[in-house]
Amino acid sequence: MTDGAYLALARDAQTLCHRHGARLLVNASPQLAATVGADGVHLNSRRLMALDHRPLPSGQWVAASCHNLAELRRAEELDLDFVVLSPVLPTLSHPKTPALGWEAFQSQVAQVALPVFALGGMETAMLARAQSHGGQGIAAIGAFWGR
Repeated sequence: MTDGAYLALARDAQTLCHRHGARLLVNASPQLAATVGADGVHLNSRRLMALDHRPLPSGQWVAASCHNLAELRRAEELDLDFVVLSPVLPTLSHPKTPALGWEAFQSQVAQVALPVFALGGMETAMLARAQSHGGQGIAAIGAFWGR
């Protein structure tokens, strides 16, 4: 998707979300989130690790995708609002990426003080399991949108 097309889509999504009382975090640069008037940004791990300070002011959401303890600790240092840690289980969207497993998920979550959502191979029935392993909850696409 071109930058212009993404910007147009994000603006449409922002309008629709706010019309229905939902919040929008864009998976893009913090600058694009501000341009669109989004409620926040979701950083990929590359953007997360390149930052030296929280990219949006308090009151705007900043989240990130993390895959290891170093990334979790960076998110904590930057005072992010929450993260997703993945992949906990094998996932169709990233079939060649080794899964962490629940024990590694729990070990890493226990070492940081921020809300962590389990991502990767999640199903709605796994919410209690994620919480029993220290997670805030689960994040998913297929489990919520159907496959």
